[in-house]
Amino acid sequence: MFHPSARSPRAARWCRVVLASLCLSLLTATAFAGPSRKELSRARANFQQGTELEQAGDWSTALTRFREVGQVRMTPQVRYHIALCEEHLGQLAVALGGYKLALQSADEVRAKSFQTTVTKHISDLEARIPEVTIERGEGAEAASIELDGVRLGVSSIGVPVPVDPGPHTVSAKAPGHEPFSQTVSVAEKDKKTLEVTLEATPTAAKGTPTGPVGGEEHPIKLKPHSKVVPFIIGGVGVASLAASGTFFLLKNKAISDLNAACGSDHNTCPASSKSDYDKAKTYNLVSEITLGVGIAGVGTAVVLLLTGHHAEAKPADTTALRLLPAAPDSEAGASLVGRF
Repeated sequence: MFHPSARSPRAARWCRVVLASLCLSLLTATAFAGPSRKELSRARANFQQGTELEQAGDWSTALTRFREVGQVRMTPQVRYHIALCEEHLGQLAVALGGYKLALQSADEVRAKSFQTTVTKHISDLEARIPEVTIERGEGAEAASIELDGVRLGVSSIGVPVPVDPGPHTVSAKAPGHEPFSQTVSVAEKDKKTLEVTLEATPTAAKGTPTGPVGGEEHPIKLKPHSKVVPFIIGGVGVASLAASGTFFLLKNKAISDLNAACGSDHNTCPASSKSDYDKAKTYNLVSEITLGVGIAGVGTAVVLLLTGHHAEAKPADTTALRLLPAAPDSEAGASLVGRF
């Protein structure tokens, strides 16, 4: 007599395989089961409402209804109505694809009258759809090209691309080149060609003078100077020249007084002539200093008036004049150092 506890391990494994097969079959049947009666009823109502909205010219709402029907069951008629709504909404390129899918489905069900209707829509629509041909120009041989944000493959370059009527943006980019972007507007039946050209990225501004600063090339901007500056500098120069002449005369007078007191031999001058000697030496020094300042001032003013521009200097490079006394062992005089 057979008892459950006496089953062999082989029989237990067989039972598990059978149960697993039954579960798999049940799941497969559930997954591929058609829509329920409630879903079909709602789809029929949406289809009826969609056709009514078409008659009323509400193509946008009708398109929504037909797409809801297609989520339950996509038939050739549903595809056709979706494409019809898209066509009336100006989405010609998308509608053309929908009509072709509907025609393919109609071939499968062999609906001859329906095929005739869809074929006529395809023929009429193909004649209306505008096309844009994008060509590669100079600098765009290896550029990445996009149409309305969608990158175009090799097969879409140089051939007519169907688009909807309206504006379309063509953009392109490539290393070492400036990005390209252009908008082209097309109407129904238009055939337009757009050439994409890219300009090389400039490495430096053209026509801008440059000069070495700290081992690097930096642009030097030129700007007109104030018209008052040359006259101020020139006035200082003229005044310095006049002062130089005055001190030169004073120096000569002091030397004359010294010669009158000492004669030709200055080594035997009396102590009272010491002040005349000091005056002569001081007047000589001041005369040479003011002469240098006057020459520098007048020369700078002339240069500014002739050029009309000066280089825009950095804050540290301000215009300056420096007067340095002569070396201690040299005769009375002064050295002039200028930085402009």
